[in-house]
Amino acid sequence: MQVFTEERWDVIPGAESHETLQQRLRVGIEQIVEAHADGRVVAVVHGGVVGQLLSMATGSTPFAFVGADNGSISELVVQGDGRWRVRRFNDVAHLG
Repeated sequence: MQVFTEERWDVIPGAESHETLQQRLRVGIEQIVEAHADGRVVAVVHGGVVGQLLSMATGSTPFAFVGADNGSISELVVQGDGRWRVRRFNDVAHLG
């Protein structure tokens, strides 16, 4: 309950801080963009990562996008000027 009340993973013993997670994900996205400029990349990640990336892209609260369904598609577009855009979240239409 404390994790969701405080919107922080690091209340779990041994978990990384919000700031560390955010920095790690930002570096990862930047590396992907650099390696695949103007390309399309698919990454299969945990829902917590989806939530963190999309909250970073939108400037929302840390857990605003927590709760993506298993197998859902969320789309993050990184523009040439470095801006991040959320194109879709938790799309499960392909699972029907």
